[in-house]
Amino acid sequence: MAKGRSTSYLAEIAYIPKVAARSWRWAPEMQEAADALDEAGLPNDLAAASALVMERWAGSRDQKLDIGEALARLHAAPDE
Repeated sequence: MAKGRSTSYLAEIAYIPKVAARSWRWAPEMQEAADALDEAGLPNDLAAASALVMERWAGSRDQKLDIGEALARLHAAPDE
């Protein structure tokens, strides 16, 4: 599927709201990956940062957001 794409999902800002609505599924897994990397003495920066970004979208579970709402939630701390 991705092989047939002419652009990256990262270049398609319209895809961001979909990711925001689904990120609740992946945040805990990314944190587990970060912890495992740390325990193995390996850099965990990327996995930890991914978990933090996804945590900012945790309150968006399965919501239909527009791009502005999705980006606004990235600008807010998780406890706001």
